[in-house]
Amino acid sequence: MLSNLPLQPNPYLLLTLHCIIGIIAALLARRKGFDFRRWLIIGLIGGTPALIVALVVKPKL
Repeated sequence: MLSNLPLQPNPYLLLTLHCIIGIIAALLARRKGFDFRRWLIIGLIGGTPALIVALVVKPKL
């Protein structure tokens, strides 16, 4: 089954981890009072930097 993929499995694993990190960033931002959908887009594009920003940003009041 994996032999039919156009790429080796490693890029798929990295892409999956990138998306998971983006989802985690969106969830953290939502807990701090920010818009989930906006942060999901930012997280899926930005990945690890978006996670770092979501960890550092101050909660909305």
